[in-house]
Amino acid sequence: MIANGVSKSFSMLVVVLGVRWTIPYLGAERFGVWMTIASISGILSFLDLGIGNALTNHVARAVTEKDRFILQRAISGGLGILLLLGVVVGLLLLLVSVLVPWDMIIKGVNPSIYKEVSQSLVIFSCLFGLNLFTLGIQRVFVGLQRAFETHITAATGSLLSLVILWLATKNRAGIPVLLSATFGVQTIVIFFLLPVLVSRDLLRFSRIKSAILHEKDALLKVGGMYFILQLVMIAGWGADSLIIASALGATQVAVYNVTQRLFQFVTQPLLMMNSPLWASYADAGFRGDTNFIRKTLKRSLLISAGVTLLLGGGLVIGSKYIFSLWTNGAISVPLSFVLSFFLWTLCYTVGDAFAMFMNGCGIIKPQVLSAILFAILVVPLKVTLVHLGIEYILISTIISYIIATPLFYWAVSKREIISAYS
Repeated sequence: MIANGVSKSFSMLVVVLGVRWTIPYLGAERFGVWMTIASISGILSFLDLGIGNALTNHVARAVTEKDRFILQRAISGGLGILLLLGVVVGLLLLLVSVLVPWDMIIKGVNPSIYKEVSQSLVIFSCLFGLNLFTLGIQRVFVGLQRAFETHITAATGSLLSLVILWLATKNRAGIPVLLSATFGVQTIVIFFLLPVLVSRDLLRFSRIKSAILHEKDALLKVGGMYFILQLVMIAGWGADSLIIASALGATQVAVYNVTQRLFQFVTQPLLMMNSPLWASYADAGFRGDTNFIRKTLKRSLLISAGVTLLLGGGLVIGSKYIFSLWTNGAISVPLSFVLSFFLWTLCYTVGDAFAMFMNGCGIIKPQVLSAILFAILVVPLKVTLVHLGIEYILISTIISYIIATPLFYWAVSKREIISAYS
């Protein structure tokens, strides 16, 4: 948690100063385009076929076997599959970036910006392919319950990113350079963890082929559930920036993303606390320690709700002053949108704490069914209501989430959930 806190603090510094430094010369429109492209990484995260998430539990189970060869094979096979996927996905995205008419998707933008868009998408395609692999490396360390090492590495990347971003803004750099300075640096720095795995004899490149063949069935089976879960959840809220850009224009994307970054001061501290619990729940589940699971779940839910109400309420009260100071008055955010984001943040933080419990305990099917229901409800609502105002993006999300998640779990999966901690 300490390492995560340091990492997230530096990451948030990049976010805060990135907005402060770039909006004055980019303007709301170009900044919105940058954020739209950056958000695509979240939309396309399902392209790892769920293997990244499956790898956490897979590695955690291998650790309990206390057999170095089994653990080495699990890690080598998982990372080998993600490396192949990254190459294939990166090449496909390069092709798509050339063929898709982006002027039809991102509306209301000065035509002179589309050259920057085209260059940025080529860079993004290459980086995203690498990112699938580096995210897998991070999931391995989470499964080993050594996530602090990834946080320290990520913190170093954020510091480097901050220096490059400062130099870029001093030279009034365009969107391609800014994308490379942030997403690019933070992706590439994780490669420095590969020698760590090799030095500990947890990864052998000479055995990757045989490890892939041995591990692929187990990883693809579990990963398939995570894949469906990721896909429908992305459809539910991962595409918000694209929906807003298409319906309301890039300027409103800037409003959305600046507000989202403000509320990361609430979500990020709670992610620091809750994310490591995934592997802890998995380890406790394999050992039959239901007492740990029960107590930890209760505490994480109460802390998540309490912190969100306290910090989120403070941000709502001071939002007008914060936005004015932060963006030099370049972006004005309606109070109704800030309130909507606060309510959604409460749903998100409590829901994330509960999701760590379900992921760690292997309760995936109810999450998949819940996510499918959520996507079925929320996508038509967002597309229909977004024209009424940007806050309806979040109102649609909140209504759909309450129906599809807590109410659905209570009605359909109550027994399975209770049995995991009793």
